[in-house]
This record gives sequence, structure tokens and C-alpha cells, in this order.
Amino acid sequence: MKRMTRSTELIMSYLTMRRMIGVLGLGLPVIVVLGGFIQSGFTIQASISSYYFTNMHDFFVGILCSVSLFLISYKGYEIVDDIITNMSGVFALGIIAFPTSMFSGHIVRVGIFLTPDNISQYIHLAFATLFFVSLSFNSIFLFTRHGGAPSLEKKIRNTVYIVCGVVILFSVVCMIVYIAFFRNTWVSELYPVFVFETISTMSFGVSWLVKGNTLFRDRRRG
Repeated sequence: MKRMTRSTELIMSYLTMRRMIGVLGLGLPVIVVLGGFIQSGFTIQASISSYYFTNMHDFFVGILCSVSLFLISYKGYEIVDDIITNMSGVFALGIIAFPTSMFSGHIVRVGIFLTPDNISQYIHLAFATLFFVSLSFNSIFLFTRHGGAPSLEKKIRNTVYIVCGVVILFSVVCMIVYIAFFRNTWVSELYPVFVFETISTMSFGVSWLVKGNTLFRDRRRG
């Protein structure tokens, strides 16, 4: 068996990293929800971020930290890839450092900076928005690049990237509209933030899994 060259090893390493980012994105909502049932029965929190204050705190923080470190250490083909993924990683850390509000009826200091939760929730929302927008940009504009004529599989992958990116953006807009106009209405009973956060994280996960050659990889043509 021939030994892998250094370049081949690097390619395999980056493919593995992409797949891990995808798996973590897909797994986050599933893991925190299933684990949360231990504490509160078959009850879903208002948002994925709310699991920060449950028995799934360590998993929530651990998964986001892992995603952040993968994104920050990821090296793309061009400098713009590095900038966008590094920014995404920093935004993920911001989500952790500034948790959402506990909605306990009184002000509570939360996060590593002990920020009042009525302030922390808006910083959290800003970081979450930037995180998802940067992931969407990455999926729509960076993952779809190619040199020369794209293969059939590449065209399919590009379609998946664009759909995932658009879905992420649409979900972010829906969350902002809900928070701005419908937060204290009957709409809250439908868990809109949780639903759209889940859609965003899973779209993000699918995009990176495809980028890791897990799905729709190029076929060898003789």
C-alpha cells in the first residue's frame, strides 16, 4: 500500500474537520432536546440557547466551543475563507459568553462577564445573528466557487449550499421579526425561536457535511 503524501493527508484532515463541523451542527439541537427531557420531562425550551440554563449546559457550551475552535482553526483556499470562518468562530464564542435571558421576572447576572440578563440577551442575539449570517455567506458565496466547468455533482452541491444559506437567512429574519413584533403574543406558544434556530443549525450542518464530501461527492469517470 502506498503511503499517503503530505498533501493527501492535509486534504483528508480538512475533509474530516468539515464533517465534524457538520455533525456538530446537526447534533446540537437533537442532543440538548433529548438530554433536556431528563430534567423537565417532554418539555422543549423556548430556544436552543435556553438550554444554557438546564442540565444540558455543559453539552451546549461544549458543542458550541468545539464548533468555534474548528471554525477558527479551519484554513480555506483563500484569505476570505479564513476571515469568514474565523469570524464565525468568534461569533460562536460570543453566543456562549453572553447567554440569553433567564426570563425569571427579575434581573440575573449571567455568563462569564456576569452581565445582567436583560442586557446579555440582546448581545447574545447580535452574536447569534452575526454567526448565522456569516455561515450563510460562507455557504452561498464561498462554498459554491469552482475552477473551470463544474461537474454534475458540483452543480448539485452548489444547489444544496445555496438552499442551506438561503434557509439560514430566512430563519434569522423570521426570528428577528418574531422578537420585534410577536414576542408576547400567541405565536410564542409555537416555539418559533427554537424552531428557526433548529432549522438554521441543521442547514449549517448539512452545508458543511456536503463540503466534507459526505454527500454528492464527485464520481470517478474512466
